Amino acid sequence: MAPALATKRLRKEFIQLQNEPPPGIIAEPKESNILTWYYAIRGPVDTPYDGGIYVGKLIFPSEYPMMGPSIMMGTPSGRFQINTKICMSMSGDFHPESWNPLWSVATIIQGIQSFMASDELTTGGMKASDSERKKLAKLSHDYNRKMFPNLFNGDIEEAMKKADETSQKVEAESGQQAAAENDGGSRVAARRARRVAARKAQAGEKQHDNDEHDGNEDDDDGDQESASKSASEALTPEEIEKRRKKNAKKRAKQKAKKAASVAADAITE
Repeated sequence: MAPALATKRLRKEFIQLQNEPPPGIIAEPKESNILTWYYAIRGPVDTPYDGGIYVGKLIFPSEYPMMGPSIMMGTPSGRFQINTKICMSMSGDFHPESWNPLWSVATIIQGIQSFMASDELTTGGMKASDSERKKLAKLSHDYNRKMFPNLFNGDIEEAMKKADETSQKVEAESGQQAAAENDGGSRVAARRARRVAARKAQAGEKQHDNDEHDGNEDDDDGDQESASKSASEALTPEEIEKRRKKNAKKRAKQKAKKAASVAADAITE
């Protein structure tokens, strides 16, 4: 029975692989032993393996995730020997010192896919011509159906297709979410700009009101002068003369009153 830590970690990774499968990759644990996994990868594009599907196996130690798995491939590819442990930086059999506990089932299989496209020859690797590898890529589908009939619900290609669709859907949703976040940021910036513009407009209106108030006072004085002038222009010469005499008498009374007030102040002193 697998240790609790390894079991918990591998179950979590299986769920993550189902919900967010990397492009061109599927994997599932053996029903009777969660430490044994089967994977299938599409051949890397622009390589002799392009178009092929390659099935392999991962055997995790009970110390996982503190130690890495054994890595093997079961489908002939011309790149790796079948059913033989492959020497990689992620394999626990050959480079335990380079293992990183943060690596997962997904990153391990992606590493295999990437390593397959290289020309590095290590333990478990092999040499073959490009034409031989292309031929094996075409034969891989029939080979898998014959040799692995029960994996991935009996249809590796259909499982790969569904995983690709899920991967594309997740990618599209991520793009929409990123666009929504950018749009949300743009809306926040727009609201901030509108608030700043509103404050500036409000300040401008206040200054305009003050200027208009000052202008209105000047206009009122001008209007009074204009009204007096207009009234004078409307009077007849006789009426103007009467008004002039009346104003002269009024000014004389004001002067007399002022003079009397000054004299009274002088007597008091």
